[in-house]
Order: sequence, then C-alpha cells, then structure tokens
Amino acid sequence: MRVLRISHSSVVTGWRERDRVLRRRGVDVALVTAQRWDEGGSVVPFDPAGDSFAHPVRTFGSHPNLFVFDPFALWRLLGHGHYDLIDAHEEPYSLVVAEVLVLLALRRQRIPLVLYSAQNLPKVYPVPFRWSERWALRRARGAYVCNTAAGDRVRNRGFRGELVLLPLGVDVERYRPEERRPPSGCLRIGYVGRLTRQKGVDVLLAALARDRRLHVEIVGSGPAEAELVGLAHRLGVSDRVTFVGHVDADQLPAVYRRFDAVAIPSVPEPGLLEQFGRVAVEAQAAGVPVVASAIGALPDVVGAAGILVPAGDPGALADALGRLLDEPGLWERLRADGLGAAARYSWEAVADGHLALYRAVLSRVPSSSG
Repeated sequence: MRVLRISHSSVVTGWRERDRVLRRRGVDVALVTAQRWDEGGSVVPFDPAGDSFAHPVRTFGSHPNLFVFDPFALWRLLGHGHYDLIDAHEEPYSLVVAEVLVLLALRRQRIPLVLYSAQNLPKVYPVPFRWSERWALRRARGAYVCNTAAGDRVRNRGFRGELVLLPLGVDVERYRPEERRPPSGCLRIGYVGRLTRQKGVDVLLAALARDRRLHVEIVGSGPAEAELVGLAHRLGVSDRVTFVGHVDADQLPAVYRRFDAVAIPSVPEPGLLEQFGRVAVEAQAAGVPVVASAIGALPDVVGAAGILVPAGDPGALADALGRLLDEPGLWERLRADGLGAAARYSWEAVADGHLALYRAVLSRVPSSSG
C-alpha cells in the first residue's frame, strides 16, 4: 500500500511517529510537511531525524487553515509515483485541501482521498470556503476525527464515506509514571498550557481561594499571564501559586510527575472549543489524575478515568479537587484508570486505527482507481 500523507504539523519530529509506525506495519508512506512552522508561538524548522520518507515543502501563509504548499512541489510529488491513497491531515475547508483537489483534477487522478477534522463547532464558512469544504467532503472516501462532535459535523455537511474516531497520538512511553503514594494534607495541582482566557486559569485560581489545601503550578505562558498574576494577589492565593513559565517538551514528563493532579479548567469562548486534550492524555500516562471541564472534546478524552466538572464553576472545581484528598481510594482508582485510558492514545494504537481506515477505504475502491 502506497500512501501520500500531507500534514503541515508533522514538521514537529515527534509527531511523525504515526508515520514511522505505519511504515513498520508495511505501509509505504511518503509525507509532505512544512519546511518550518509556528507551533504554539515558536517557529519549528524541519529536522529530518532520519525520516527519509518526509518531504519538507515551502509554505505560503501562516494560519493553519489559510496556507498552501508550494504547488509545483506538490505537483511533482503527485506525479512521482502511483499512490493507492492520499491522507490529507488538514481540515476539509482549508486552502491546502482545496489545493490538493485542484491539482488532482488537473492531473485527472481519482486517487481515494482521506481527510481529517477536529472542528467541533457548527460553523458556516463564507464562500469560497463553504464550496471547497462541500467538494472535499463529497470527494473523500474516508475521514478521521479526534472528537465525536467533529464526526457529527462532517456527516451533517454531506460526508458519506468511512468515518472513524481517531485521537491525536501521544508518546505515552515518555510519561511512564513513578511509584507514588496518594496525596495527604495538601494537593499539588498542575496546569499545563497557554495562558489565554479560553483556558480558564482564572477559574482555577478562584477554586484555590475556596480550599486552603490546594496549591498549583502554572506551566506555560501567554497573553493573560500578567492579568492572572494580579488576580492571584487579589484573591489572596499568591502564596499557593507558582508561575513556572514556558517549559520545553523534553522536560514535561518530569514536570507532570511533580503533580498530584492536573486541572484543565477550559471555558467556552465564541468560535473556540477544546478539540482534543493532549494535556489530559499526557497527565494520565504519567499516572496523574485529571479534573477537567465538561466541554468540547474533554469528555471524550477524560471520560470516567477522571473527574468532569461544569465549565466556569470554581466551586465545582474546588470540590472535585478536594475529593482527591477526602475520598479514600479515589486518587488511586483514577490513577490506575488514567494509565489504562492513556494506552488508547499511543502512536501504535493510532497507527493501527489509520491502517484499518485505509484498508476499509481501499476495500470499497475498484482496483483500477488511481
């Protein structure tokens, strides 16, 4: 099976592990990715890291859905050899998917197309994006989504092919936990992520004000940092809050192991909703119980292996965190359940899901296609 995968985010070396596993499974993967990309406020240049199957291509534009690859490079790659399937790890309404559709039409190639979506809001896009999304969903033979709402959305927009719920992969082995005793007396809470209004860190600080046993480390940076430092002072919790700032990815496993719990207190914002929840998976893989807002994709990811609370409710958040100290056996159960749940997000499990989708798509395609 020869597959051309297109994913600008695979400029991050670690996120190419899915492709490495697929190749070990016998899939001849060729990967198109960006030469460089701004990931979380930091420009990441492509590092081959021995991945000879990866082809870094120049990009034009910086928005993840409003950019294109160098069309001449894509044209050459499409003509380089016969592909059984194209997997575009880009949103159906993105300019890149429209670019791929146009190039395939110009080449008169009917290669089966598989698309990805994380969009879990019922957005209606302006013309021409609405038209290109409709074209993409009708043209695609398969799709994978990282949350159930995104799957409902692509179905409602006209997609009729093979659809699977596939999480974004996590290198769970990196976060292997250490032996721990349950917390007693105080709870060391971690927050890991950007400091923006949508992330609800202000709700977490308000929860601290309700229970003196709660202490938090805030790992990350962002535009709301100064406001949050001021809020901690006004709430009288600054002695129980540590603003750590940005931490490199290779340091995160050790950071998670410092925590008794991880809080993900996201709140809904117009046009924004949590689409996956990588921090939840990383925390669970590290053996750290998760308390999260019941919004977006977080219920899909956390489920019964953590505690879900209403978004924007500091009282409910404080009560849930306090339960980890007050209810005998709860911390240990959530730790064990989280470790089991995290295994579903390993790169091996994700790659196996992709392979099953590819086979299902190709089983419905006449052998003369392409």
